[in-house]
This record gives sequence, C-alpha cells and structure tokens, in this order.
Amino acid sequence: MDRIAQSSFLIIDDSNIIQSATRALLMKLGVPMNNIISTANAKGAVQACSKRKFDIILIDHNLGTGSTGLQLLEYLHFKNLLSRRALVFIVTGNDSQEVFFGYSQHEPDGYLIKPIRSEDIIKRVTAGLQKREYCDILHQAYTNNGLPSVKPLFAKAPDTAALKGGILYVADLLTEQQQYEEAQAMLAGLLQVHDVLQAKVKQTEILVAQKNYQQALEQVNKLIRFNPFNVRLLKLKTTICTFTEQWEEAEESILQHIQLHSGNIEQTLTLAWVHLIHLDLEKAIPQLIKTAQLLPHSMWDTPGRRGMILFADLMALQRKNDSSALKNWRLDGAWSRLCNDPKSRLRGKGPQKALLAIQALLNEDNDKAQHILTLVEDKEVVDFETIYLLCWAYSRLGDKNNFSRYQQLSEKTQAPVSEGLANLQDIALNGLYEANQNQKNTVDSNTEKPKGSIVLDETN
Repeated sequence: MDRIAQSSFLIIDDSNIIQSATRALLMKLGVPMNNIISTANAKGAVQACSKRKFDIILIDHNLGTGSTGLQLLEYLHFKNLLSRRALVFIVTGNDSQEVFFGYSQHEPDGYLIKPIRSEDIIKRVTAGLQKREYCDILHQAYTNNGLPSVKPLFAKAPDTAALKGGILYVADLLTEQQQYEEAQAMLAGLLQVHDVLQAKVKQTEILVAQKNYQQALEQVNKLIRFNPFNVRLLKLKTTICTFTEQWEEAEESILQHIQLHSGNIEQTLTLAWVHLIHLDLEKAIPQLIKTAQLLPHSMWDTPGRRGMILFADLMALQRKNDSSALKNWRLDGAWSRLCNDPKSRLRGKGPQKALLAIQALLNEDNDKAQHILTLVEDKEVVDFETIYLLCWAYSRLGDKNNFSRYQQLSEKTQAPVSEGLANLQDIALNGLYEANQNQKNTVDSNTEKPKGSIVLDETN
C-alpha cells in the first residue's frame, strides 16, 4: 500500500465518470490528489507525459474519436515519452484476443478489466512496483561497478517474478551497449533455471542485431512452432525475412500476424511494400487502401503515407481502365471517401503535387506532369513516401537526374518506421526506375495536351 501511495498516476480514459471513479479509488488507497493526473484523450496524455514522468500509467483501450490506447502507446514509445521505470497497465472492457495480441508486442505490465477493483490495483501495481525497485537496484549496481557487481544481487531477488524480470532487464542494458555475448550468457543462465519465452525471444533479437540471420531464422521458426500466436515472434520473423529477401516467407508471417491483429498498421504497410518491390500493384493496392481508416490518430500518420493510399486509389482506377474517373479524380474527395471522414484532408503540398503529377501521367499528359513537378519545393518533401511518389513520376518520365536527386534525399527523411520497413522501402526505391521504365506504356509524349489548372488542397 505504501508503494502505491507514494506513486504518481496518469489516467487516460474518454469517460469522465470512469476518470472520477478511478481517481477516487486511488485516493482511497492513499495516493495524494496532486499525484493523480487524468485526461480524456491521446493529445492530453502526450502533453502530460511531456511535462513530467509518471510512475504508473493507466491507458483505456477505447479513447473515442477513432483513437485507441494502442495507438497512443506506440506514439509515446516512439517519442521516448515513457521512462524505462514507468509501469503501463491497459484498462479495457473488451477482453477479446485481438486487443491482447495488439498490445502484446509492447509488453505492458498488465491488464485491468473494467470496472477496476481496488484489489486488482493493489495486487498488480504492487507487484510491478516491487519488480521495478529491484531493477533499479540492479541498474545502480551496473552503473557504478559493472556486471560483476550485479550477479550477486540475483540471489537477493524478492521473488521469482522479480528475478526473471531483473535478468531480462540487465540483458537489455547489455544489448543496448552492444555487449551481445554477455547478454546471451545472462539469458542462457536464466533459461537453465526457468523456461522463459521472453528470454528466448531476446536471444533471437540479439542474433538479428549481430546480423546472424540464418541462425536467427532457425531459432524463430522453432519458437513459432510452439507459440503460433505470439505476434512478437511473427514480427521478428518478418524482419529477418526482409533482410534476407525471403519474400514468400515474409508474406506468410505478415499474413499470420494480421490474422491475429487485423489493425496492425506497421505489418499492413510492410506487406504493401513487399508487393511494391515487385511492382505487384494488384496485391499492394488493397493493403494500402486498407490503412486509410487506420492511419488517422496513429503515429504512422504522415502526409506521404496518406499520399501512398491515394496513389493506390489512382492506380486502381487505371487498372479498371476508367479514363473518365481518372480525369475527374480529386484529392480531397478521394481521401474523404477512403478514410470515411468528410472532414479529413490530405496534408502537405509535396504529396499533393506528386499525386497531381501522377494523375496527369496516367491521363497521358506528360507536359502537365512535368509542369507540376517543377513546382515542388524541397521543404515540401518531408517523408520517404513523398519521395517515392516523386520518384515514381520521374521514372515514368524517364528523368534519371531528378529521380536520383530525390533518391538521395530519402536518407534525410525522419518519420516513424521500423528497421525492417525502412529496408523494404530502400529496396523498392532502388529498383523503381528500371522497373517503371520497363512497364510504362508506349505513348507519344509529344502529343499536345492542355496544361489545365492545378488545384491544391490548402488544408494542413
């Protein structure tokens, strides 16, 4: 009880009633009012975490307005707004397997089912705080005197759960400092005493960090055979397969992952890029369009990624040979239709101009496309996907110089992306020029076409 009373809490729930009830419960357990902050949405949570570090964060799964606790948790991790010491508990009234699969790769400290009961808070939070205190002791010893001073402390672990968590914690510290052999030895020692799946997963992740992909793939396949519903293992296999360019196995593991957690944006995007590498638009288009209703409110939402969805929409029209729809296609209307939100817009002038140029190319108006592309300013190109769209247009025009110029800019873009996805995108871009030149239609580019007006969506 004393541990809980001395902790700071952040409550994130779109219901004011539940916020008040949770706050009252915590105060009844001795937590001072000024140590309890509550907010109704992801924006408020980000602001709160930017101002202070919380000991315990209670995140409701359904935050309203299309946003979820999972999207928030991803964003907080990406922005490094959660301290290593923070305990994260997912609060939900939905105990479906898909919800748990979605959060499992982020390894929250536990789940609390609504309505929250005081005994659940006491049991789960106290256990988490006890493990954290033990990890703090290990961290301090490691910082002051190195690994030799840590090992004797394992015998002083308060319980088995703390011992397992402490060894995994130290293994993470060693891995971060690229002391891979020491980390592997630490995990092997744990596995001699306890069969801990998390330790086996970390061993495989270390092999990937060492670029020992063959051994890593053998190990992850063995683990998946006995743990077919572990999304972290499936994601790890996908990463290995993308680095080794084993595309069929990569696609198989992604599809297994998506079957368990259909709302996983990263895996859906990864699958789309696997298909884009081979210019297999028939398979890439539905995956890209699927993300239209998933992107908003997520950390993956960027102007270029919205642009890629609209690119898929354009290519779908071309594949249907719907020339009338191609000519009448509009940025704002297409995005509102795909994301099912009439107020939502494509942001960013870079992807807007790139898409208008691609539309012109698909309408066989190369002059208009070239004119639009000259209007693009480097400051408008802020993510990889916008670069890909511009490079796609320049590859269709056979403009190798401008293609190469934007290709070089891709190294300077900063947007949420996993290592495996970044690798896929680089492969797709590197092969785009030659592939697009081979596939482009043989049309008379000198045919006179009216330039027409260029209408950008000014909404940002």
